[in-house]
Amino acid sequence: MWKKLVMFLLVPVFSLSMGFNQSAYAEWYVGGAVGVAIPHTTDDLKSTGSGFTITYSGFDSDNAFVGGIKGGYFFESIPYLGVEVNWSMSASDIDKEPVTLTITGTATGLGAGQATGDFLLSADVDSVSSFGFLAMLRATNEDAKAKYNGIQPFLGLGFTVSTIDVNSATLFNTAGTQLSTTANSDSSTGVGFLLSAGLNYIVSDNIKVFSEYGFGTVEHTLTMDTGVNSEMTSESSSVVFGVSYSF
Repeated sequence: MWKKLVMFLLVPVFSLSMGFNQSAYAEWYVGGAVGVAIPHTTDDLKSTGSGFTITYSGFDSDNAFVGGIKGGYFFESIPYLGVEVNWSMSASDIDKEPVTLTITGTATGLGAGQATGDFLLSADVDSVSSFGFLAMLRATNEDAKAKYNGIQPFLGLGFTVSTIDVNSATLFNTAGTQLSTTANSDSSTGVGFLLSAGLNYIVSDNIKVFSEYGFGTVEHTLTMDTGVNSEMTSESSSVVFGVSYSF
């Protein structure tokens, strides 16, 4: 589904790009940024095993520090259009979030011995690492200086390759007493949709400072107990501030 969304959004992006003036040189850039990762509510977590299914009600992961780097290129012939590769790292844990488990059959793993009811869920997430590949659209440097007082809006659309490493997940009763924990750690890599939008401020011919909003969505499958697969869609926003160098 995310592939269709990317194509749907790229059409107006490239159409709008024709409205920007062209300049006479290409531009490479590198940059770095730090900020906060803001996970969205997870509402489709489902665990399945031999003869049983567990569905989880919606829960929220913690906000977390995020840092990243990026590099890209804007074309000489079409200077409002470019490409970017970026990388970011964060680690958003789950801290005793209230959840309702709907259990069908006799569960093993995290839900072993439990029946449908209300619980608390925690997860120790070691890292979420994402590589992004974007088609970029921006105002040209000339337009930013002449029309927008050095402010340069930009938009990126593409895909992300995201890996989540989870050390453990733990289930508690509503009083906070631990009931079970997963036997193993696991990681999952998925490909999904990525959006980036922000503002550069041109400090000099080579230096820009920027603020940037990002959104990504990726499907993951984790196996942290033997024979139990847990599937979910991970959606997260981020807000970062950084500096870039153009050459």
